[in-house]
Amino acid sequence: MKNYYQNHFKVEALQYLRKVGSLTKTAHRFDVHISTLATWQRIGLEEFMKRELPLGNQLEVRKSTQELELRIQRLEQENTVLRQAAKLLFLL
Repeated sequence: MKNYYQNHFKVEALQYLRKVGSLTKTAHRFDVHISTLATWQRIGLEEFMKRELPLGNQLEVRKSTQELELRIQRLEQENTVLRQAAKLLFLL
């Protein structure tokens, strides 16, 4: 079965590899096959770091979406109160 490693794990492993300089030590420490680590090394640390950025943007988008949904909910509640107040005024 093929293992899937997330980008932040790959970045961490490649940063450690740059620091230590040994594929064998890094592979052992992160419990990754040497050939997998070598493939990541060929792709490059910078490439994996670029792939991490969209995730951060997604988190920002998700946060602003939640804030907007909360604002919509509040505005709908205000509209309900205003409609009820308008009905009372027209009944008097």
